[in-house]
Amino acid sequence: MQSKESNAGPVARAMEQVTGLVAVIAVGGILAGAVIVVGDVLARWLFGTAIVALNEIMSGVFAVAVAATLPAGAARRVNLRIDLLGAQTGPRMTAWLTLIGSLMLAGFFALLAWRLSVLGLRYHVQGRATSIWNWPLAPTYFAIAGFMALAALVQLVNAAEDLRRALSTRRGAGSSPVVILLAVALALLAGGGLIWGWADFAGLAGWAGAHPAAAVGLAFAVLWIGVLLQLPLATVTAAIGLAGTLLYLGGSTAGNVFAGDSADFLRDPQVATLPLFLIMGAFAVAAGVSDDLFRVAQALLGRVRGGLAYATVAGCAGFGAVSGNSVATSATFGRLALPEMTRRGYAPALSSATVAAGGTLGALVPPSGVIILFALLTEESIAALFVAAMVPALLALLLYFATIWLTIRLNPDLVPRAETGARSDLIPALTGAFPVIVLFAVVIGGLYGGLFTATESAAVGAVGAFLLALARGRLNRSALLRVFSETTASTAMIYALIFGALIFSFFINLGGTPQMVTDWIGGIEARPIVILFVLILFYLLLGSVMDSFAVMVITVPVVTPLVLDLGYDILFWGVLMLVVVETGMITPPFGMNLFVLKALQKDVNLGTVMRGVVPFILADLVKIVLLVAVPALSLWLPSTMN
Repeated sequence: MQSKESNAGPVARAMEQVTGLVAVIAVGGILAGAVIVVGDVLARWLFGTAIVALNEIMSGVFAVAVAATLPAGAARRVNLRIDLLGAQTGPRMTAWLTLIGSLMLAGFFALLAWRLSVLGLRYHVQGRATSIWNWPLAPTYFAIAGFMALAALVQLVNAAEDLRRALSTRRGAGSSPVVILLAVALALLAGGGLIWGWADFAGLAGWAGAHPAAAVGLAFAVLWIGVLLQLPLATVTAAIGLAGTLLYLGGSTAGNVFAGDSADFLRDPQVATLPLFLIMGAFAVAAGVSDDLFRVAQALLGRVRGGLAYATVAGCAGFGAVSGNSVATSATFGRLALPEMTRRGYAPALSSATVAAGGTLGALVPPSGVIILFALLTEESIAALFVAAMVPALLALLLYFATIWLTIRLNPDLVPRAETGARSDLIPALTGAFPVIVLFAVVIGGLYGGLFTATESAAVGAVGAFLLALARGRLNRSALLRVFSETTASTAMIYALIFGALIFSFFINLGGTPQMVTDWIGGIEARPIVILFVLILFYLLLGSVMDSFAVMVITVPVVTPLVLDLGYDILFWGVLMLVVVETGMITPPFGMNLFVLKALQKDVNLGTVMRGVVPFILADLVKIVLLVAVPALSLWLPSTMN
């Protein structure tokens, strides 16, 4: 769950204003960079010329701009926490755990700032520069380090406010025994490790080297305990990765790996893809794209019995093409479609389930933020993964249509007998949605046809959505600030997650965990398909209790090499894992989309929402079986790319 809290103290408010201004400039810089990239694409097409080494220039610009969003994310407390046990955690323990999380985040950013400064100084002394333009690298590292230091300072202000709150929190309802047990276990494991390392570091490092399986097992135990105690996932993964790397390579090397990998990632030419698609989605929402797509679907399907349910799923699929987020799609169409369904007499179970299930298409229909994260973590082609997801996304849409049809056939009373939505509305609806359709066709079609790189595609999408919102007169000062704020929050959260995942993944691979797991699996007398279905069950369970981003960060470093060693293609696995995790988003009892829909309908019982979504879960299971049985569903289209 994404955590957003606002500090009440005057210093914290001042920090939020200052860092917010920095973030606005940073996101504006990313958008300006997108305009330059689009200009380069047009110059290449029209005049056969291009800016020399533009990737080299923009990688540094985007790296600094992304880093500049982190202080604002810290000021707004935008972190990914899993609040599965939140209701069982008493107010005093919650306050102290929040303080611990803020201190960990302060250390997280401070360490990055320190080691990046050291690397910057080293590159300055060595005269390191870019290969074509020969621009020095040190200023980029110093700028990134400066923003990391500012984020650390903001987190210290947060920690001071958290300490004040913790000291002033009165004893209320106590925490459950499970939470207390987890807190004690975390204190014993972390404290015991620190004491052992302080007293006999060589002995602890020797034990970890001699027993890598036990060391990694303890690391995952600490990881899950920290996650269940609602500590920020980015800092938990980073702390464990740093501790493990320190045992194998020493303190200075561990810090250099953490900072070096983070900086290299920021300077990757594809690093701007994610924030650019986030900007595209935010501007698309500002432009009213969801209304356009919903009107088209309603005009096409309005005369069919249950047409509004079909239109909602179709609208979710279309909106997913510009938002790329499951929860955002569910929330947007919940506000858009639920009141209309209620007014026309749709049963709450069907209407809620339709929006919840349709929302999962937001992460599957490209461009998808979760797909981009998987690509970045595995160094796989973003374009190939987008194209690989297109046929499974269409399959998901058709299966949801079939589910609605069958549900209505079995229980006609769930929907009204007749619906409005004349075909005469189709032309105006298509006219309104035409720019959106063209934008999607250009962005994805350009990727598929090899006309764009992933970054160029994202830049075209961001600039196109901006121009659409501008042309419709939707971009006043308030709307612009909202777009920049949403982009800042999402960017800061995701990239902090990635920094933690990088060092965690390094530790996991350093200890030989993927190979150990592969060897262990190889000793089991089971066919690869059986192991794959065990993994699918595991991801269904994870998806029902955790955000898709969290699942990716925690599991990709270990599970993906295992699946590849079983002989499966990485494109197949990336799409399948996303489909399974998104199914978990609507799987009771903890599916996140279910709670989003319940929050939008105060008078509807959660049990009603859960019962309504069961047929869609069955449809998803059919989809999973088909994807496994026919890998060509995800592999054929990428094989035809130019």
